[in-house]
Amino acid sequence: MKAIRIHFTDTGDELRMDEVEQPAPQSNEVLIRTQAIGVNRADTYRARNAPSGQPEPPRIPGLDVAGVVESVGPGVAGWQPGDPVMALVRGAYAEYCTAQSVLAFHAPEGMSTTDAASLPCVFFTAWYAFEMAGLQAGETALVHSAGSGVGMAGIQIANNLGARVLTSAGSDERVERGRELGAEAGVNYSNQDVTAELLRLTDGRGVDMVLDTVGGAIFDATLRALAPGGRVVTVGGHSGQRSELDEQRLADQGQWVRRAGVFDEAARDVEQRGWATMKPWFENSQMHTVVQEVFPWTEATRVQELLTNRGVFGKVVMEVN
Repeated sequence: MKAIRIHFTDTGDELRMDEVEQPAPQSNEVLIRTQAIGVNRADTYRARNAPSGQPEPPRIPGLDVAGVVESVGPGVAGWQPGDPVMALVRGAYAEYCTAQSVLAFHAPEGMSTTDAASLPCVFFTAWYAFEMAGLQAGETALVHSAGSGVGMAGIQIANNLGARVLTSAGSDERVERGRELGAEAGVNYSNQDVTAELLRLTDGRGVDMVLDTVGGAIFDATLRALAPGGRVVTVGGHSGQRSELDEQRLADQGQWVRRAGVFDEAARDVEQRGWATMKPWFENSQMHTVVQEVFPWTEATRVQELLTNRGVFGKVVMEVN
């Protein structure tokens, strides 16, 4: 089969279309024939894993996929060859990939394959972050970076959970688009005092819960506007170094900061309760994904550059011909 792999060289790295062996589904896995790939910022990360001085083997990036079940491994229930599927995977940039059956999901009724490919990583990341924080109806949730995939998803989920939603972005246009998704108000962190604006928007009390995808100085400013009992869940990569946490001060205020990872959280949800809650929101038009553009997968390098340059609002998807 064909797959796009990251090749590391002495002068950097590059994406190449290679011929590789097709995987076979193991116990509790499904084999997916890929039709569309959701692109995430994590796809652009190039951390080398090999010991110093040893060559880094090529690897297949990609976390989001939608397509058709090709075959199933032992112990799989609820899936048959030919079923439409979307999934969280390791190695989506390929004609075929395997997924744990617990991380394979039935797409919302009537949703296109390209839209389905944009869902799993960002919507489940946001969902399990809110679950970790125990977000309650009536609380104020701050969802950073309205233009990111997780931000786009988080605003809508928090709104459907009954929270008062605030957001942030690096431009007035992106803040406004966050409001269109369901945020009540937002902060432009490129030209506003984040702490002061959040305290103003909450009448001095601060925010109850933060979904942080930004980090750095913005994280520090947000922490100063956290309400008593406030919780911060950090996900994804962060821009810049943040200050060391004052754990005693956080404990004195009943506050905490934790990190969430979508694969571990979703795998623990063996009954897929999160998806059982969210799926009807898509089918009833209470929630939707935002796909800015669709590309052929042969343009993977261009797509990753677009993401790296922050030229995307929501998601981009690649189709596999």
